[in-house]
Amino acid sequence: MLDLLRVKNFAIIDSLEVRFEPGFNALTGETGAGKSILVDALHLVLGGRAQADSVRTGAEEAEVEALFRPRDPEALDARLVALGLPAGGEELLVRRTVQREGRSRAFVNGALATASQVQQATKGIIDISGQHEHVGLLDPHSHLELLDVYAQLGAQRQAYEAAFMKLAEAEKARAALDSSESARAERAEWLRWQLDELVKIDPKPGEDDKLASERKLLAAAEKLRGGAEEAEESLRSGEGAAVERASRALKRLDELAQIDPQLAPLALSVRGAVAELDEAGRALGKYAARAGGDPARLEELDERLELLRKLARKHGGTLAAALEKRTSMQAELDALGNHGEELARRGAEVQKRALEALKLGRVLSEKRASAAAGFAKAVASELSALGMAKSELSIRFSPVTEGGIPGPDGSVLGARGLETAELLLSPNPGEELRPLVRIASGGELSRVLLAVKKVLAEGDPVDGYLFDEVDAGIGGATADAVGRALTSVAKRRQVLCITHLPQIAAFAVRHLVVEKEVARGRTQSRVSPVEGDARVHELARLLSGHVTDAALEHAHELLAKANETREIKSRKRAG
Repeated sequence: MLDLLRVKNFAIIDSLEVRFEPGFNALTGETGAGKSILVDALHLVLGGRAQADSVRTGAEEAEVEALFRPRDPEALDARLVALGLPAGGEELLVRRTVQREGRSRAFVNGALATASQVQQATKGIIDISGQHEHVGLLDPHSHLELLDVYAQLGAQRQAYEAAFMKLAEAEKARAALDSSESARAERAEWLRWQLDELVKIDPKPGEDDKLASERKLLAAAEKLRGGAEEAEESLRSGEGAAVERASRALKRLDELAQIDPQLAPLALSVRGAVAELDEAGRALGKYAARAGGDPARLEELDERLELLRKLARKHGGTLAAALEKRTSMQAELDALGNHGEELARRGAEVQKRALEALKLGRVLSEKRASAAAGFAKAVASELSALGMAKSELSIRFSPVTEGGIPGPDGSVLGARGLETAELLLSPNPGEELRPLVRIASGGELSRVLLAVKKVLAEGDPVDGYLFDEVDAGIGGATADAVGRALTSVAKRRQVLCITHLPQIAAFAVRHLVVEKEVARGRTQSRVSPVEGDARVHELARLLSGHVTDAALEHAHELLAKANETREIKSRKRAG
């Protein structure tokens, strides 16, 4: 659920903090007071697109921060860790900032995140249903999703989609191989040309590093020879060499050891040092004799290294990548040479994957068909409570015809199954069932959407709903029914509802009023909870536009009726 929303320098909002409660929360206020701005702020913190013009005039940066308390903290933490974000346990804190020049930043539990990561992190936290979703409900593409949620087919759907993905990959590989003969010939010729160069140069693993080390030594040959000669002279053959001076010291120590035996061990150590210095000098002399530049070999190395570098640049940037490319190109060329056999193997793989997907797809289709009548009946029942008592609802299935892969039985396998689904509605007796786009008004769509949400409340994994303008095109008794429906949904999910109707707002357990005021020459929005008399006055304002005695009396009646309804439902649940 959404526990806290903080907004700063966003549109006409200077700074505000809004706390929400579990259950039904209503937000009311005059048109233009800033209710839609709160929805925009929530969209932003859920990973929506940042807009530079959302920064309040005179400010350099807008900031939106939301604190959520997930229903399943362990599942959310697992998702956060998979996204590379820190777990939050019982809380999820998301913050978005937008700078005037358009740059934005996002933070999840204090860690910097991308907008995409924010979308994934907050997925399932809150579902915003507004006029845009009323339009979305007209898209039959979404209807199959609704049915699958109702029937709780998540596991079966996931299994089918995994099988379809394997089928799609197999079909893609088969289609690529089954190209025209001329295209295959061109591809084979190009592969031979590429491989010919690799075969002629015949690079070996690690050869570039080995040759580079040898070149380094050759390039420094003169320096190495001179240094070795100089070191040999200092140790052995030069005037005052270390070996000569150490030998004189040894001779003197031997004489002294005849007088004091304690010096014998030191003489022995010096004797060993003299021997080691002499051996080192001899080795340096031999090294200096061998060391020397080889211009021909250096040129040979430069030419070879340049060839290897060209190969690396051409085939992935490294010699190792070029060697891997040689292996893969040879394998592809071999496959093209055995085109018939390989095409048959690929075709068999497609058939195998198609049978696996078809088997899972049929199970999915059967479960959808079994659930369709129950779903339609449940939504129709909810519509009846929402003032559309004579409505009839049905689901029409159609086989997939476009964008799929042919199955072994002549059917077409689509990414979501073997069929599409579309909700059909007859809002009045005697009218034939037709697609929603052809008959539903704005008010009817609002009620269909709410009815669907209520039916899906058990299986829908979403923590909470935000209904924006769900009261469009309705009033009177229908508004009362919508309020009751929202109360029912709020038993299982947190509900936030932006409404203009007092019949709906009266059912809320927390009533928030959005107001616009002018302070120090600047317009700003503020949000305040209302209780007691203040709430009665707000309901009276919604009823008549002005707070009159009659409106106040009616507001009291609405609250009393809503409280009575909640108490009755509470007693029924307890019983």
